[in-house]
Amino acid sequence: MGESIAGRVIREGRPIAVSDITADSRHVYSDQARLEGLCSLLSVPLSLKDRVIGVLNIYTDEPHEFSPHEINLFTSLASQAAIAIENARLFESLEEIYIEVITALASAIDARDAYTHGHSNRVTEFAVRISEAMGLSPAEVDIIRNAGILHDVGKIGIKEDILKKPGRLSEEERREMEYHPFIGTKILQSVKLLEPVLPLVYHHHERYDGNGYPDGLKGEDIPIGARILSVADAFESMTSDRPYRKALSLDKAIEELKINAGKQFDPQIVDTFLNLIEEGKIDLEWSQSRVITLTDRLGKAGAS
Repeated sequence: MGESIAGRVIREGRPIAVSDITADSRHVYSDQARLEGLCSLLSVPLSLKDRVIGVLNIYTDEPHEFSPHEINLFTSLASQAAIAIENARLFESLEEIYIEVITALASAIDARDAYTHGHSNRVTEFAVRISEAMGLSPAEVDIIRNAGILHDVGKIGIKEDILKKPGRLSEEERREMEYHPFIGTKILQSVKLLEPVLPLVYHHHERYDGNGYPDGLKGEDIPIGARILSVADAFESMTSDRPYRKALSLDKAIEELKINAGKQFDPQIVDTFLNLIEEGKIDLEWSQSRVITLTDRLGKAGAS
């Protein structure tokens, strides 16, 4: 341990990036890494005040030079993970620790730039309002709340230059972007309590007419929670600035929802959402102080 990369990170309390672990003598499992198809490594300390309690290792399957921004992002995530681990004495299950880490990861993704900061919280608030108005059970609402927070967690695996590209994506870039629901599902599937969330994260980019991704599901074959998230996600995106365009006006965003009802979106969900807006039940003025977290009834939702 003392001669390994992880051991050095623990001793020195700073991150270490390696572009090719198969050729670096400090990586004690280089042969195993080669068999697993792993190539680059970023090892960051799990720091808690004045001590390091472990390391977080991030591997890639092709050569990669970790940028200062990526190193700072994962160092921040590791610090939040360290706090979650330290608080584990208060928890009954290791799964709850992992959930806290994933939630921190989702927040870190949103915070990568000003355009997406707070996106998941706003999507979640819209989706919960819709779910309650449609008369879904408290357990179903809880599942949709948790899926809203975590729906874009898979974007951690998408290149930053694609996420921030100011123009139209190429066909290759679009295919990579469309991979994020799969990545998100892989991240979340290790936690049994999050099993009810997985179909919503995986299918939130399906279209009502069957022309969405990843599976091209159509109509009510798409889980209702994913259909709700689709409307909430699209509306939040349309009414927020993006690298490639300015935010649409409220009237224009509403018009887009109406035009695409029955095509991209479930028309019943669109009607419900528009009624909530008309009745003043959707708060369109977002405060950064309002933060939504995974429900404390997660276990109950998962058991339903």
